[in-house]
Amino acid sequence: MRKIISFCLLMCSILLFSGCLGGVPEENTISVDKRGRITSTIVEEFDKDFYDADELESEIDEELSEYNKNFAADHVRKETFKVEDGVATLQLVFDESGYYADYTGLTLFAGTLSEAEEEGYDLSGNFVEPNENAADLEVLNSDGSAHVLVLEEAVQVRVPGNILAVCPEDNVTVTGNREASVAEPELSYIIYK
Repeated sequence: MRKIISFCLLMCSILLFSGCLGGVPEENTISVDKRGRITSTIVEEFDKDFYDADELESEIDEELSEYNKNFAADHVRKETFKVEDGVATLQLVFDESGYYADYTGLTLFAGTLSEAEEEGYDLSGNFVEPNENAADLEVLNSDGSAHVLVLEEAVQVRVPGNILAVCPEDNVTVTGNREASVAEPELSYIIYK
């Protein structure tokens, strides 16, 4: 009886956990986890007769292998690749934001506010809280635990903590406690804790 109860509790926790993750996003998304790993989900139409899913996946695998051979470990991994109903979805996991920036050539930084300043990012912009009130970064980071995601892409974003402030307010829209939408590919900041 104890084994049955333990199994049921385990299954409930797995279902609850997987529900929290939300599965694979259905649109281009960048997700950051608590360890700073970046998951990039790319969703594109794949509806031409001459497209070959196996060939594309083989090219992706080859490109990742070529990139990772420069390191002692694989810092970029393919998590998911699927083609369904004329839509291709690719999900890549990067050990940290630096590998994402290096691999894609796009700006991406995830770390603490002090680390961002050390990297040369200017945090003096007009930050707003999710309720669109002006935000004071010194107050939000009074204990030094606030993090920032800096990016330059039009994409959906998921962070591992509650979003405290964003900048610029006309480009970044907070869509949930831990989610935001970046409208245009301009330098944007999302502060979270």
